[in-house]
Amino acid sequence: MSGMRAANSLLRGNAAAGASLSSSRSRLFTATSPRSTLPTSHTTAASAASAARPAPWHTIPAAATARPFSHTATRGGRKSKKQQRQIEEADEEAEEAAEAEAAEKLRARWPKAAAAPPKPAPAAPADPNRLTADPNHPFDLADLHNNLAKSEAYFTEELKKLRSSGRFNADGLGSLLVQPDRKSGQTFPLRELATVAPLGGRRWSILAFEESSVRAIASAVQRSEAFNQQPQRSADNPLELVMSVEPERGEALARRAREACQEWRTRVREEAHRREKAHKKWRGEGILTADDVVRLKNMVQKVQDDKMKAIQGKEKEVVGAIMSRGS
Repeated sequence: MSGMRAANSLLRGNAAAGASLSSSRSRLFTATSPRSTLPTSHTTAASAASAARPAPWHTIPAAATARPFSHTATRGGRKSKKQQRQIEEADEEAEEAAEAEAAEKLRARWPKAAAAPPKPAPAAPADPNRLTADPNHPFDLADLHNNLAKSEAYFTEELKKLRSSGRFNADGLGSLLVQPDRKSGQTFPLRELATVAPLGGRRWSILAFEESSVRAIASAVQRSEAFNQQPQRSADNPLELVMSVEPERGEALARRAREACQEWRTRVREEAHRREKAHKKWRGEGILTADDVVRLKNMVQKVQDDKMKAIQGKEKEVVGAIMSRGS
């Protein structure tokens, strides 16, 4: 009997020790493991089904809702017309807001100055001899012919000077601009302040009308790229300036003649381009049709081609005459 009691006591001691060890292990696992415990046997089927459902969208972390790489918008690139228009409108609104703010500051600081309307900028004076295209008569090219005739007169005179004796002639020297009074800034052609005449050989005489303009004439000749020399005062006459010039070689004169003709061609192209711009403007205003624009373009092109042929013939004539004289 006593033996059975001892055995039972031993069994009870081992059971208590085992229970204590299991309790310690459970506390240690709960404190150290981050994993969630599995539902126990007494968990209801509804609770298990609720735990198995996915979490609502508003509880999903931000990292899980990030847009994948294939769905991200391209950076930079070309913007659509709508986006570009929105950007331009935003810029215009920002500029208007800045201008309004600046005007408000101006009114607060200088009320009288801000109340006065701004003065309009003076318009550039129009050339009275220049004709403009008339939209009421779009097929009348009188304006184009008139403006081309003005350029032709100018360059024909320049080529005439080069053909005769280059820059060293009475007309070329007399057209030099002189500024008698530095304070006023007004300039006059040299022929209006003096007479120009050859003295023979390579010597030229400049006889001023007034002694006060002698120094200004000498300075203008010295600053000129065409002459670039200092005239000498005559020992016999205080109103006279004497200059010696070297005649230009034929190659230099021919080169200048070609350059003048090239500039003449540029003027012709500019006039034709200006006329075609007027045609496009009239097309946008509904004055011309698309066929009218094509017809006018052909008309202007024909005028331009004829003028280019004339310039080519004049260039060949002048250069041939210059080179025939020799150097």
